[in-house]
Amino acid sequence: MPVCGRDDWLAFEAEVLSWARASGWRLERTGPLRRNVWPVPRLEFLREGVLPPESWDLLLGSCALFVSYEPGRREAISSEGIPVKFYQVEKTAWGFAQIAHSGPADWVACCRDLPGWDVLPAETESAAFARIGLATIPPSERRPDILLGIKTE
Repeated sequence: MPVCGRDDWLAFEAEVLSWARASGWRLERTGPLRRNVWPVPRLEFLREGVLPPESWDLLLGSCALFVSYEPGRREAISSEGIPVKFYQVEKTAWGFAQIAHSGPADWVACCRDLPGWDVLPAETESAAFARIGLATIPPSERRPDILLGIKTE
């Protein structure tokens, strides 16, 4: 992990979000940082809409925020050494994607087993939670033990 601190990561995150807004994108934080976990291995973002790999390569390769990118993977590195990963999803599945990419993985696995998982549309997290029969759970409170007793056989 780069030696720069959390404030540097958050400042770079703001730059990425600004770049996305200027590009007309809906882009939001996802991953462990969304759950207030620190340190994180990389910044992670969810983008509405699906672009082919060659479009991502062109965008990341021409963006001044990044000094390198991983072709075909939607991953890039800042000049400060901060790694970034982009996920993408159609609007109708946004809620499920945001849940899945926010994690943690064991909690998401429990959610995926609930009836209604991936039943579209679910354009918001609240809508996705409703599909699986749960009230919205904030990212920082997502733990498998809170799903015990809800999971159906």
